[in-house]
Amino acid sequence: MARSFFGKTLHSVSAFLLGDTLVDSGCPATATELASWCEARDIRRVVHTHHHEDHVGGDRRLILRFGVEVWAPARSAAIMASFYTLPWYRRLVWGQPEDVMARPYGADVEIGSHRFLAIPTPGHCRDHVCLFDPDRRWLFSGDLFIHERVTHLRVAEDAHTILASLRRVLELEPHLVICSHAGFVVDPCTALENRIRFWEQLAREARDLINQGGGLRVARRRLLGSEGLLKILSGGDFSKGNLIRSLLRSGGEAECIHSK
Repeated sequence: MARSFFGKTLHSVSAFLLGDTLVDSGCPATATELASWCEARDIRRVVHTHHHEDHVGGDRRLILRFGVEVWAPARSAAIMASFYTLPWYRRLVWGQPEDVMARPYGADVEIGSHRFLAIPTPGHCRDHVCLFDPDRRWLFSGDLFIHERVTHLRVAEDAHTILASLRRVLELEPHLVICSHAGFVVDPCTALENRIRFWEQLAREARDLINQGGGLRVARRRLLGSEGLLKILSGGDFSKGNLIRSLLRSGGEAECIHSK
């Protein structure tokens, strides 16, 4: 499901149907579209990977129209029951989710006729999990993978924690990654390795430029180019500079890095 802004598609987030279970439900702005698609299908349950608005936004419409159950990680369920007010740009692009009561799940969850392990994969947010079927080696990756070359980060995200989570799911040797943004990733181990390698190399090159006295802005500009519209629209919350800054942190503590 895609959402347009100023005539351009800013994002595309997918929900996936397996048996009678939908994995995530997109954003509030596309909830009507999703519900219409579900009309001809027997949807009984929605299972979530995390609480973000572009993954839980269709829940209220699906509950009202089809009476579905909503399941989520325990941390996600607590947030979804009393959803915080989003920053203005996220309300504008995605829409503000309504509060829903979700059934917390623990170490595993049934999706379709298969049982998936809930793998904690924080970094994007604390409650993020990936859902892994050890029999077929399918991995619902939520917002962990996204793309082999991710160049932007939110202020609240932590690049090193995301890298640790990526390494964790790579160790599972999935045969298929089902990504909310990239869709079906059919050579997932190579894609995950490329994703990890890109950020590791970016961190090394950024640190070299900083050590040479170039400054954070110089490192960002040389390695990733100009910031563009996304930083402006988000008020700096989502930017390339955030990624460089997070990669340059050591041991989870931010270093003192001055822009030049």
